[in-house]
Amino acid sequence: MEILLVEDDSSHAVVIRHALEHHGHHVTVARTAADGKARLQQRRFDLLLVDYVLPDATGMSLLECQRGSLPTTATIFLTATDSADVCLTAIRAGAKDYIVKGTDYQRTLPTRVAEVAGVRVPTAAPTDGIVAARLRGTAHAPLDRMLGVSPEMVMLKRLTLRAARSDLPILIEGPTGTGKELVARAIHDLGPRSDKPFIAVNCAAVPPALFESELFGHVKGAFTGAVGDRRGLVLGAHEGTLFLDEVGELVLESQAKLLRLLQDLEFRPVGSDAERRADTRVIAATNRPLRSAVVQRRFREDLYYRLAVVHIVVPPLAERRGDIPLLARAMVRSFAPRLGLVAAPEIADEAYAQLEAHGWPGNVRELENVVKRTLADLESRVIMAFRIGAADGAKFKAERERVEGLLLEHGGNLTQVARKLGISRPTLYKRLHQLGVNAEVYRRV
Repeated sequence: MEILLVEDDSSHAVVIRHALEHHGHHVTVARTAADGKARLQQRRFDLLLVDYVLPDATGMSLLECQRGSLPTTATIFLTATDSADVCLTAIRAGAKDYIVKGTDYQRTLPTRVAEVAGVRVPTAAPTDGIVAARLRGTAHAPLDRMLGVSPEMVMLKRLTLRAARSDLPILIEGPTGTGKELVARAIHDLGPRSDKPFIAVNCAAVPPALFESELFGHVKGAFTGAVGDRRGLVLGAHEGTLFLDEVGELVLESQAKLLRLLQDLEFRPVGSDAERRADTRVIAATNRPLRSAVVQRRFREDLYYRLAVVHIVVPPLAERRGDIPLLARAMVRSFAPRLGLVAAPEIADEAYAQLEAHGWPGNVRELENVVKRTLADLESRVIMAFRIGAADGAKFKAERERVEGLLLEHGGNLTQVARKLGISRPTLYKRLHQLGVNAEVYRRV
């Protein structure tokens, strides 16, 4: 594949070129926007890989040149910052993807390039010393699955990486559907136990009477129906990680049994007289604040402190709206082939605005459902609106029509429109962005 790399930093240019050429691509390097434009006019490239900040211009100028001359050439932006504004600007301008030049980004770069270009990724692992994949525990690939560049998401990734370096118990709190298990798996995959089992159990789905047997196992004849010995989840996760989802749903009796495991690192299978030593890291998650449950005496305080040695809070989707377009785009690209679509459809600005205006009580899980439902009924190559729900869609459409009507009535005068709506100008600016309305269109000459 012919790739044009526009990168002024020589060290990054060398690393990127080595990584891509090792996978069979031919890379042409330009150091300025002007040089990049000249090369685009001289020949055709399959992919444009461009740094966002260049000495003589931003990478956006290359995107405009590329779209004008070779509209079928895919573009990926490279950014040194994880600013949501930068990444969203690039994507909305037509870039197919963005890559933050963080630690080990060159390791995943060939795969990301291949995905955007629609080619098969070579199966041979790179051997070049500069781009060779690092040993487990140092590679940051699991963090790539935690999509988002908002400040909240950047902080969550940092906490995840920091937590992975220790072997302490972890408590992950956050509303349902925010991706708590995704964080737990990233911690496991980034840690020293990554080559051992990761066992997940939903505590709310285990009857209290069976919790001890489920967790610690039992011996033959321990109770009616115990026709043989059974390994419990603790042994199943030996030397690995045991993920206890919805730990706040455990009854007090079950909490006491879990406390002993964490406190003494020992357990006894049901019906057995022999103590077993536990070598398992415990990560727990809950969708309700456990501190409040402690105050209400529904959760043991001593167990809370044993679990929350490391405490991570996953923010709801509504608190990181800047990530919504990025998540939606990634989901569309992922789900489209599974739903029989030949190519992933584009997303119109008004569809992005619709997503940003929604409240997302179901968080990322709700967004996944909306994307799948939209793709299942899609009859065009562009998503003009997402199927969030009849009521939400009607509300969004009605509000947009009202704002557009006021802009038309007042000739695009934002002060008058804001006064009519009873909101401030800054609030109106934000609302126009969420609704995907361009006020300039309505200004009277």
